[in-house]
Amino acid sequence: MDNLSEVTENYLKKYKVEDIINQNSKILFILESPHTQEIKQGYPVAGSSGVDMTKFIYGQDYKDAFGKIVSQIDKYSDKYSNLSDFSILNVSSAPMQKEGLKTHKLSSNDELVIDILEKLRVNYKSKRHKNKDWNRVKSILLEDFKRRLLLALEQNSSIDYLIPCGRFAETYLNLIKELEMSIEERRIISEIPHPSFNQWFHYDSMEKLRKILDEIGIS
Repeated sequence: MDNLSEVTENYLKKYKVEDIINQNSKILFILESPHTQEIKQGYPVAGSSGVDMTKFIYGQDYKDAFGKIVSQIDKYSDKYSNLSDFSILNVSSAPMQKEGLKTHKLSSNDELVIDILEKLRVNYKSKRHKNKDWNRVKSILLEDFKRRLLLALEQNSSIDYLIPCGRFAETYLNLIKELEMSIEERRIISEIPHPSFNQWFHYDSMEKLRKILDEIGIS
């Protein structure tokens, strides 16, 4: 293993925020990566994006972050219905922006990896890049994403819907889907924006999600 591959794998392990995979869940939300609040709290969508997800799904009066309630269904099931129907998985288990680790003192290896991750994050449309180091890091990122996603699907045959949130997540899911037939057995709901900046309340495509929520009894 070359040094860049090794330091990339070490970075993903060192700053990993665990996915939330609930048994018998029906919907798997796929997001980009953890950021400041996710690193602090230890679960996905822990900040304002998570609050917007909860507001869209359960109503404007509900203000707990979605990652918080889905990761603690025993604690919040009395307040929020159908929590066990949801799982959450990030494409990158560690931050793809240096800002997400602003409270940490980064090593030179951490800096090397996150600088490339920031480039990949904004250049997500390209399958391959001219820079071979970018391709190497992307390959490891995709392999780690694929491993976690396939494990979640193997352990939860109940997952009917894969919902990538944002163009980055949708693009990376499509890259894996080309290689894994098992993913095509689930319904992929496309064109759902990332829940940041209040986007879930301004896109017509959100009606797709609303219909699915109605199907599982949340309206």
